[in-house]
Amino acid sequence: MDFHCIEGLLALPEFRVIRQVMNPKQLEFHLERRDTFIVCPRCQRCCSRVQDSRPRCIRDLPILERPVVLWLHLRRFECAECHHRPWEKSETFGAHVKWTERLYTHVRQEYLHGCPCRALARRYGLSERTVFRWTFERSQGGRPRKLGRALGIDEYSRRKGHRYNTLIVDLDRGKPIATFKGRRAEDVIAWFESRPQAERDQVEVVVGDMSKTYASAIQQLFGEQVHVIDRFHVVQLAVDALDGVLRSVQKQLAPEEAKDLKKLRKRWLKSANQLNVDELIARYEWRRRFPELREVIDWVQNLRTWFERTYAKPAREALLKLIERASQSTLEPLQRMSGTLSRWFEPIFRYMRHRYTNGMTEGFNNKIKLIQRMAYGLRNEHNRQKRILAWCGKT
Repeated sequence: MDFHCIEGLLALPEFRVIRQVMNPKQLEFHLERRDTFIVCPRCQRCCSRVQDSRPRCIRDLPILERPVVLWLHLRRFECAECHHRPWEKSETFGAHVKWTERLYTHVRQEYLHGCPCRALARRYGLSERTVFRWTFERSQGGRPRKLGRALGIDEYSRRKGHRYNTLIVDLDRGKPIATFKGRRAEDVIAWFESRPQAERDQVEVVVGDMSKTYASAIQQLFGEQVHVIDRFHVVQLAVDALDGVLRSVQKQLAPEEAKDLKKLRKRWLKSANQLNVDELIARYEWRRRFPELREVIDWVQNLRTWFERTYAKPAREALLKLIERASQSTLEPLQRMSGTLSRWFEPIFRYMRHRYTNGMTEGFNNKIKLIQRMAYGLRNEHNRQKRILAWCGKT
């Protein structure tokens, strides 16, 4: 068969056919891009020297009732100026595509119209599992669920802490809604604006941490009365302040005493009925010896009990008193806490009205980390989203 005729049947103007192989079970066509050069992404010079090449296998619609396999040979060029060696990219196919879009659409339409899965797999050279996955699993994984009344929002790293994704969870139903690339305010706003206005009008609570980007996005999308900061992140900052005071006290002690003080760390915030007599005596002695330690422990315990209050008006006054106590303290960690609580006063206080926490979202983040460790990264973003929504959505 003439190569020009094959190129007309394939309808891929970006490529030219360099070789064809006719097997008893399938047809193989080897393709190469028509351009003999690329532009170097570093110095913007034309690169025409080919350094290396690698093939990619892509399945296409059958010809003459035989499955078609496209072998796409991508070349690696070397720049004569900066010696950079970039790979050429295809505008027709994506970076990780293993089939053409027309094959995917055609198989789904035939399967939905009643054609048996086994017959489709035999006709197009696919597995039965692939036909089923194209028709059902991929569509479910790529379609975000509807928004609920209370949402949780948080970030997780997809590449060693340098590249982040955003996770949105329905706190009432206990299921993740969607995950998408980026954690900037523009990314969050763009995703929410892609949802129908009727769904966005139902949102009354968005629980998050003390992230300025998320806070600005929530305020721009839903107003000032929606953002809630849960108790976990506030108490975590308070415990960090306690650890800072503990480290300063340990520097004043001998090595043995410092070690004994470190062993008592988990017992500082426990109530009296959770400790035995020896632990109570030890804690009393340390509090008596170091007034700064007693001050910060009492303040952190009062902050933890503040979240258990019932009525809003006394809770507002009690929180203002806690901020005033921290600002008047001579300890630097407490002064930093007073500034943090003052900046985020209203979102923290709204916890009294809604009583939602972001613990469920943090739990899903732990599941996502486990999924990525088990899958060694999941670089394909679509597969990542599908796996997260399918596995984290199980009840």
